[in-house]
Amino acid sequence: LSESEQNAILQWIEEKDENKEFLFGLKEAYQLSKWKEFKMRADAASGWEDLNERIDQLSEQQSGKSRITKWWYYAVAAICLLLVGFGLRDWVNAEKVTFNAIETFSGQQSTLILNDGTKVNLNQNSKLIYPTSFNGANRNVRLQGEAYFEVAHNTRHPFQVDIGTYTVRVLGTKFNIDAYPDQIYVYTSLKEGRIQIIDNSKDAKVLSELKPGMQLSYNRRTGEYFVKTIDTGQITDWANGEMVIKRQTLEEVAQRLEQKYGYSIQIQDHRINKLTYSITIDKEPLEEILSNIHFITPQVNYSINNSTKTVILR
Repeated sequence: LSESEQNAILQWIEEKDENKEFLFGLKEAYQLSKWKEFKMRADAASGWEDLNERIDQLSEQQSGKSRITKWWYYAVAAICLLLVGFGLRDWVNAEKVTFNAIETFSGQQSTLILNDGTKVNLNQNSKLIYPTSFNGANRNVRLQGEAYFEVAHNTRHPFQVDIGTYTVRVLGTKFNIDAYPDQIYVYTSLKEGRIQIIDNSKDAKVLSELKPGMQLSYNRRTGEYFVKTIDTGQITDWANGEMVIKRQTLEEVAQRLEQKYGYSIQIQDHRINKLTYSITIDKEPLEEILSNIHFITPQVNYSINNSTKTVILR
C-alpha cells in the first residue's frame, strides 16, 4: 500500500471498534483458509470432510424439507470458522512483533524514549530499528551509526543493541556506540554501569566486559579489538554539538569530518594517513578545520570543492 492508503485504513480502523473487529475477522478467516499452516495444531482438512459428511447425512434424512436446511448448516460452519479465527487472534498477534525505524541525516540529531523508558540520543546519519513494545526475554534494538543510550534498569529483561559485528548487552546503564557502516573501526564507550560485548558469530562468546570509563575498539575487517581507558566527559560531547578528537589519525579524522559535514574526503598521499591530531570542533566551517590541520601539519595540503562537496588531502 502507498502511505496515503495506509493512513486511510488506519483512520478507518480507529473510527469504530466494529471496523477493527471486521478487518481482523477477515484476516483470521483468510489465515484459517491456509490449512497446511495449522496442520501442526489441528487436522482441519479431515475435520472439514467429517462436517460435510454429517451435513449430507442430515440432508438425506430430511429430504422432504427445504434445501435451505443444508445451506443453514454451511452458514453455521462458516460462522464457527470466524469465531475460531477471533479466538486465534491473540495467539497470532502474540507471535507478531511490529518494528519502527528512526533515521537522521547530515546535520540532524534526534532524541526518543522507547517503550520501556530507555532514552536514546541518535547522532546524524544514523538509524535505529526498535520494536513498538518489548515483549520478549530481551529488549532488542539494532543500530547503524552513533547513539547514546540511557537504559531503563530491568534485570529480568536485558537490553541489547545489535550493530552487526557484535551485540552490546546491558541491564541498565549509560553508554555510547559509534558504528557507522563505512567505518573500519567501531567503538563502544561506557559512562555508567556495566556492559558485555558479545560476538555475533555462532559461538556468541563474550569478547569483553566494560566498566565505566572504558572503550572497546573493534576492527570490522580483522575481528581484532582492544580496550582502553577514556575520559567519560567526552562520551556525549557530540550530543552537545561538539566533536572532540584526541590522538586520532588523519584517516580517522577524515571519517569524522565526513559524518559531520557531509563531504566526501579522499587522502591521496598514504604517507600522511598516520599523522595524529587532537581537535575540538564546535560550529566551525569545514574549510576552517582543514586550514587548522594544514597549520598544525604543513605537509598536509587540501583542496575543497563546495559544489560537489568533495575534499582532497595530499
